[in-house]
Amino acid sequence: MFSRITWRSPAVWLTTGFVLAVVGFALVPFMLEARTVASSLLRAQDEATRLKDQLASGDAEGARDSLSRLQADSAEAHRVSRGGMWDAAAKVPWLGRNVEAVQITSASIDDVASRGLPPVVEAGTALSADSFKPRNGTIDVKALAALAPAVASASDVLERNADRIGAIEAESLVGPLVRPVLDLQRQIDDADRAADAASRVMRLAPASLGADGVQNYLLVFQTNAEIRSTGGMGGVFVLLSTENGTITLGEQSSSEDLNRGTDGTRLADAALSDDEKRAFGTLMGRDVRAANISPDYPRVAQIWADRAEAAYGVDVDGVISLDAVAMSYVLRGVGSVDVGEGAKLTADNAIDRLLNGVYLQYEDPADQDDYFEAATSRTFEAVMSGRGDWTQVVSSLSEAVGERRLQVWFRDGERQRIIASTDVAGRVVQADDTPHVGLYITDSAQSKMQYYLRYDTRVKATTCSADRRQTISVTTSFRNQFSGDPKKTPWYIVGRGDRTAKGNQLLTYRLLTPKGGQVTGFTIDGTEQYLASSKVTYKDRAVQYGTLKVPPGDEISVTWQVQTAPGAVADARYFETPGIATSSNDVRVPSACR
Repeated sequence: MFSRITWRSPAVWLTTGFVLAVVGFALVPFMLEARTVASSLLRAQDEATRLKDQLASGDAEGARDSLSRLQADSAEAHRVSRGGMWDAAAKVPWLGRNVEAVQITSASIDDVASRGLPPVVEAGTALSADSFKPRNGTIDVKALAALAPAVASASDVLERNADRIGAIEAESLVGPLVRPVLDLQRQIDDADRAADAASRVMRLAPASLGADGVQNYLLVFQTNAEIRSTGGMGGVFVLLSTENGTITLGEQSSSEDLNRGTDGTRLADAALSDDEKRAFGTLMGRDVRAANISPDYPRVAQIWADRAEAAYGVDVDGVISLDAVAMSYVLRGVGSVDVGEGAKLTADNAIDRLLNGVYLQYEDPADQDDYFEAATSRTFEAVMSGRGDWTQVVSSLSEAVGERRLQVWFRDGERQRIIASTDVAGRVVQADDTPHVGLYITDSAQSKMQYYLRYDTRVKATTCSADRRQTISVTTSFRNQFSGDPKKTPWYIVGRGDRTAKGNQLLTYRLLTPKGGQVTGFTIDGTEQYLASSKVTYKDRAVQYGTLKVPPGDEISVTWQVQTAPGAVADARYFETPGIATSSNDVRVPSACR
């Protein structure tokens, strides 16, 4: 998250597509001035790219020089595109909205250059990636606290200008401007949300790292091979503590350990709401391996934390979870880690080893757990040693957050409130009028077959009714890539065969509609399926669920027709369970009512 504001956001604003569109727009009578605006923005784009690289490398002097040139170019574009003929042209029917789009964009870029970036550049090398490397296993919490104001200032400026750019009615512009402005709106919205998340994280980091006293966290490793709504079954649980920036690993446990208290007796079931029971079943309250059948990460994390407190006998202040794919991302930066017996875990082999190879090599679940614990602890040790390319480490963590593979929950209500609206929080509650659609998958065969599962989703808002309801089509193709012999493959990979034939993918899906919406129909391979009447909801979102079977080598295509509540005309957002392939999370779906 932090990497996006520091090293990517300046270039996001100055897209080549928009500059070329301005050049095409120079056919208006004030052609020379329009060309001046275009050339100024093009030069500013080059400086923004250069500035991004300099900030990442810690070249403070070079960054100041690039910022000075960027400010000069963006100021010129803003100056030329306001007043005189431009303001007059902005009042002309049809032409005006196109002129105004150029004016707003030029002004916003100038605002970011003049107010948003200076605090970041002034911080200089302190905001480079290497400055966040742990030193002797400790992160400098005082330095983080000192940098928070610069990040917050940049975030505030991005938010203001994201609102201005977002208010442009791109579809009503002249042809050459439509696509560049739409792209710019998406990019600035993404940059704004990333910057906001970074600002929130910077505010929380010192206290979370133990600046005010010891903090205990539960680190959970999710295995995507046995898929759950939040990513995968919780297989390894590690207690870690922070104190004044120093992070230490404590007790490591299997899932079965967390089902029992300190005295060894089985813990009572977690208390579930009626909505949870109806939408996700009672198993999520009985077994930590099933808690994340619910896609609502804050709720899942609370159950995990409560279990950990009873099992370890200590207060748990928060939960951090990551999956095997996120771990492979981190290994891009830190390099290989030794997991014992001469075996090396790398970015290239981590997914294969953690989600399939370990089950082929070790028959005893205890040995499998030992391997997972070694992989988790050795990777953690490598990160805390400050090893490798820290720019890549930070970028990898940001990527994992964006795909909802790395998530965080705080027991403290105020801390949780600060991160609640960010990707790292993993909430399913729809807090505003933006329609949210979520598709969440759980293995129902007690297998590790999702190593072989691939799925691709296409989402499109297709119609807008008279009462301003959108119909959103969600089409997902599920492929079972298993090609082995189920009889010769260990049962704990292909399943026991009691719920479905060995080697089948047996998946329970849960599709959460936008708040106040409903599923109006669905098909499998183009054939209409019976849609049972259901009143099941969670967080005011209807839940439509069922089971899919995909034999080895087969592919099925499932389409849901989702209807929003009346008046829900904003662009929708789509979320899904992160699997092995790149996860499509928080994807913008252009509205059908605009």
